[in-house]
Amino acid sequence: MSLTVVCWSCTSVCARHRHARSAGSRSRKPLGGCKPMLTLRQLLKQAAVSPIYRGWNFKGIECFGDRAWQSLPTLTSPKLRSDDASAGPDMLFHTSGTTGGPKLVRYSVEDLGRVAELCARFARLEGVGRDSRVMVLLPMGLWTVGRITVDGHRRAGAQVFPVDLHGGVAAWQHMAEQIRPTVISSTPSVLSAWALHYRGPRLELIETTGETLLHEERHRIEAAFGAFVYDAYGLSECVVGSECAVRDGYHYWPDATGVEVLHPDCDQPVPEGEEGELVLTSFMQTRMPMLRYRSGDIGRVERAQCACGSAQSRVHLSGRIATSLNLPRAVKLDVNQLTQLLQELEPGLRFRYKDMPGRPSAPHLAGAFRPTIEIVGRLVRSRKRIEHRLWSALPELAELVHEGVVDLHWIERSTRQHAASANL
Repeated sequence: MSLTVVCWSCTSVCARHRHARSAGSRSRKPLGGCKPMLTLRQLLKQAAVSPIYRGWNFKGIECFGDRAWQSLPTLTSPKLRSDDASAGPDMLFHTSGTTGGPKLVRYSVEDLGRVAELCARFARLEGVGRDSRVMVLLPMGLWTVGRITVDGHRRAGAQVFPVDLHGGVAAWQHMAEQIRPTVISSTPSVLSAWALHYRGPRLELIETTGETLLHEERHRIEAAFGAFVYDAYGLSECVVGSECAVRDGYHYWPDATGVEVLHPDCDQPVPEGEEGELVLTSFMQTRMPMLRYRSGDIGRVERAQCACGSAQSRVHLSGRIATSLNLPRAVKLDVNQLTQLLQELEPGLRFRYKDMPGRPSAPHLAGAFRPTIEIVGRLVRSRKRIEHRLWSALPELAELVHEGVVDLHWIERSTRQHAASANL
């Protein structure tokens, strides 16, 4: 069986990933003192004694993705909420609550070390190194993102300055003037709020994480801070990947995260390259093993070599699985209706929705933002003509947009850009 040989210290892939991972393969010695990830056999051993996986049959599994593996059930968010968080000497963190209320996720110190090593790979991919001064502007309490971002950048050799969100824009600006960072890592909402007031040097790069990054937010942040934005994708339950300079999807490391694309309504894989629900397996966590976890995100996996030169597979996101959008004033917008309407108006049009930020990423910024719908694609017809038909079909949405309660952004892209977009 062929395995990927990767030089993690420079994030280059030395042989094409074959998608398979042996259950009996020995844990190789990590390069450059890196924290080794779990083998499949080690992960299955931990899952077998976890109450989350009671009734699962792990017999016959030889490698990730084989027939025995695909016969396993999938793990859903409600199942995690039923886990007993009181057992074991764990570190407890909250998820962001995207899937219906925050959940407690348990980590051991060793688990956090492995996740931090993956974050270090993100940093190296982006160009962060010994000369970088990184200001990490994230919650440092019950949300995992702050801690693993700090630890990951330290592993990458950078000087790291953790800054909590307390104090708002004035405090962030003051800290930036003292730190003189070359890199700032935060959520899109925090950086968007700061963008209007930022007074500091141009940065080498900006990192965004923890929330959906809209195109309009990316442009606003880059213009204000004078630096390229690198977005990362992951959940509190399972960290996945990061953009490279090409920004054509999120590169992921198969020894750390296994990615499957399944039909949203069943546990069957979709054809190679097609969209479906991203189902994630973490080779980093033992206290609360994550096997075949349904992320609720729609996307696809691309295995072709990236223009950056890396042969690592990439994840492309399309949006969230939802039947309706809960808008202000108790307006419910049917997702299927909006999707079908956009396709009728202009084939290829797609939308993304971002609600107001909440706990734990930026609770005190919720009043500074409005829910946003972003429509992206190649417009052949007049935009005014499309809007007229859209408002006629969805009068409640039209009222919210016209009164400034909901923001609507049109992002026009060429056919080539649309096909290559990392965030669609």
